[in-house]
Amino acid sequence: MNVKKLIAAVAVFAAAGSAFAQQAEFTAPDAGFKSSLTRAEVRQDLSQAASQGAIAQRQHDGQDTVYVASGRTRQEVRAEAVQSAQSRRAGDVNNLYFGA
Repeated sequence: MNVKKLIAAVAVFAAAGSAFAQQAEFTAPDAGFKSSLTRAEVRQDLSQAASQGAIAQRQHDGQDTVYVASGRTRQEVRAEAVQSAQSRRAGDVNNLYFGA
């Protein structure tokens, strides 16, 4: 009975050990790549494609920062914030920041 349990335990540990096996050395995806063009030729092709509009020049997610000009000074904005904080009452449901 103990031999069966021992064999089962060894089999479980062997399976678990092989599940965590990994490659010992990293191999880069482009390890065997040999270019047929020089760096200057690649840059020339890239600039030519860019001038023809064949490639995307800039990729963005539409979250460009836009700063809006304001006619108020920093002191005016701070004074308004202080006045707003002082006028707040706890439980005021008409407050812009209800519950704060």
